This record gives sequence, structure tokens and C-alpha cells, in this order.
Amino acid sequence: MAEGRGPIRIGVLGGGMMGLAVALQLARAGRRLQVTVLEREPELGGLCRSRQLLPDLRWDRFYHVILSSDTALLDFLAQLDLQPEVRFATTRTGFFAGGRLYSLSSTWEFLRFPPLSLLDKARLGLGILYAARLRDGSRLERQLARSWLRQVFGRRNTERLWEPLLRAKLGSASEQTSAAFIWATIRRLYGTRQELNRQERMGYVQGGYATILARLWERLAQAGATIRSSWPVTRLRPHPDGEVTVEGGPGERLVFDRVVSTLPGPELARVWPDAPPDFAAQLGRVGYLGLVCVTLVLKRSLSPYYITNITDDGFPLTGIIETTALVPPAELGARHLVYLPRYLPSGDPWFQRTDAQVTAELLEALRRVHPSLRDDEILATVVERESLVQPLQELGYGDRVPPWQSPAASIWLASNAMIRNSTLNNDQVVRLAQELCRRLLPTL
Repeated sequence: MAEGRGPIRIGVLGGGMMGLAVALQLARAGRRLQVTVLEREPELGGLCRSRQLLPDLRWDRFYHVILSSDTALLDFLAQLDLQPEVRFATTRTGFFAGGRLYSLSSTWEFLRFPPLSLLDKARLGLGILYAARLRDGSRLERQLARSWLRQVFGRRNTERLWEPLLRAKLGSASEQTSAAFIWATIRRLYGTRQELNRQERMGYVQGGYATILARLWERLAQAGATIRSSWPVTRLRPHPDGEVTVEGGPGERLVFDRVVSTLPGPELARVWPDAPPDFAAQLGRVGYLGLVCVTLVLKRSLSPYYITNITDDGFPLTGIIETTALVPPAELGARHLVYLPRYLPSGDPWFQRTDAQVTAELLEALRRVHPSLRDDEILATVVERESLVQPLQELGYGDRVPPWQSPAASIWLASNAMIRNSTLNNDQVVRLAQELCRRLLPTL
């Protein structure tokens, strides 16, 4: 930064984990940076916000987990002095296949898994080891997931295991998904296992993401940042002199020297209608999956599995996530928490269904796996929807990723769409926020 200049005003659009991680690093870089976070919702957090489930129970809107390999996220939590609040536990995995629920949490259970032959299991295990050790997935962006899975795992494993899981996760979009997506999924979940019989350990922060977000708010205030919640951005107006006017909130206009947008591509294109056509078209080339999720508060657990994968056809579920297989029920007032997610293309008519319709259909599917669940054991149901969640890593995705700096030199980007060769998770969010700041700070 040149001496003698006044404060540099930086606006961060979006108060999710990406925006907050960017804002905190910029605010801590020097008192001459005046950082303002603009968030449309009353609360910070985006996909990580919490929700009141019962009068005495608040927890995350969607399910989140920390892996031991999430070094960037764990370091970020340490910087927030939250490392003592991180809890790790050994978790188990279930599979519902052929109308039956199996445990698939150890080598012995894997060897006994009836839907696959011994030869199929051997090839599956070797394929997972190969994928977990593959360092660079860039070349896989040019290959369809299905063809790569057949090469690595064989036809039977692909048809009986991987293709049903892909359809459950991506729906019709699975047909055009690149191999880089499924490789990244395998590597994240199995990459920390150095032996076939090593059990996976997952973690969370005590109190959930509400704890993390409260600490972020506190540290941002200490660093001199300003947070404007309930402030939806309606328009960006970059000027020839390098300033950017941001319109929004209750009819306000704020002027910044730099703007960092963490908005999804379609949202950025909407609020910047005068963006250069080629850039606007690039933003539109990234497709998104949305998420409809029912959260259940139950009197009892359903199974010992953190995640139950479903390979049978006809299920409107991505899987069954039992958070209290990781988080002790005592932390939730002796209640049990289950998430029933369904990922869909962002324009799918399912998003227009009522909460009652969504809950009824997903509960019906849940009871196909756990038929003993009674209505009087359900203490609460909550439906959450987000239309722009997971960027679709289709063939040639690397060519669609937006640039760090827009055609207007004062507008920079850091969004989930810029995560390549990885699944969407907060470790990658923190890494991307760090990279954005590494590029932006030398220009100020």
C-alpha cells in the first residue's frame, strides 16, 4: 500500500463462510483497510447458519462434518481459538441395498457385504486406494464419471454401487458429471485412511456452526470490520475511476474501492446487469444443484451410522445423515438429529412443493429403511431449501470456472464455483478465501 493514502474501502458481498473468511483475513491485514460485509439475511452464515428446531434446541440448518485431513479449516478454527471445541469421534457407515441395511464400517464387514462378489470387493478396494492416492484430478475433467468408474472399479461395481450413488446425489445431472467430481469425493472420504482397516474419524465444533459464526462475528468486530445484515445487494455499478457503488439494503448506496463478490454466478450476473457480455456468459456456464432437506428431531436413534448410503432405485433421498452418531445426544438435550437431503437441479419443480409434501415423501422413504419409526417418536420436522448450493462439475469444468478478477478491475470473485477437483466443503472454502486474499492484497 502506498503511504499517504486514505483508508481503502472493501465491500464483501455475502456473509457465508466464504465471505467471512475473506473479510477476517482482509480486516486483519492492516487498519487502513475498511472492510464491510453485506449479507442479505438477518443472520450470518449462509449454508452454515443454524435454525431453531425446538424452543430449547438450535442446530445447523444442513449437515456439516470436519475430517482429520481438513488442515486449512482446522488451522482457521485454531486462529479463532476454537481448537479446544473441536470433537472427533469414530463414525460408522451404513448401506441400504436390495431392501436390506448393512454396516460397511470395517474391512471385515466389507468382505462380508453380500451385494458384491469377492472379486468385485477386491477390485473396489484397490480402486479406492488408487483414487485416494491420485494427486491431480485435472485430466479427469475431460472424462465422464461413468466411464472412469468402469475403468477403475469394473462394470459390476459401477452398476451396483457407484451409479446408484451418483444418481442419488446428482439426479439427471449425473449423466454429464466429470470423473473429477467422483474422484474428489472418494479422495476426501478415504484419503486419510492409510490402511484398509483404518476407521474414519469425523469431527464437529461443540455447539455446531453457531459457535463458529459467533466467534467470527466477535473477531471481525475486534478487527474493525463492519457487518451489515438484512442488506440484500440489488445492483453493482463500477465507475471508470475504479470506485464501485453497491446499491441495496433499505434504499442505500455504499461506495467501495474494491468489492469481493462471494455470490453464486447467477446472483452476481443479476446484480451486475451491465457486466461485459462475455463475462456474464461465463458466469452462466456454471450450473448448480439445489438442496431440499428435512431435519428430524427424534426421541431415539435410528441406527449407529453417521451416513446411510442408498443404492436401491426409487428413493428421493441422497442419503440418511444421523448427526447424533457423531454429536453426543446429551449435547442436544437427549434428542437425536437426522437429516434427509435431496439434491436437485436448481430449477426443479420439487422446490415448489409445500413443506408438508416434502416431509411426507421423505418420511415415507425413510420408513422403507427404518419401518419401526413411529409418529410419536418424531418431536419436530423442519424443511430447508437452497437453490444454488453445489456447482455441477460437468465435462470441461475447468474451462467454466470464473476468474479471480472481473473485467472491472475493482471487482474480485471468490465463490463456490471456483472450487475445482474437490467436493464442496468448508476446508475448500477456507483455502479459496486464503488464495483470494493472497492475490488481492498486493494490489491494494
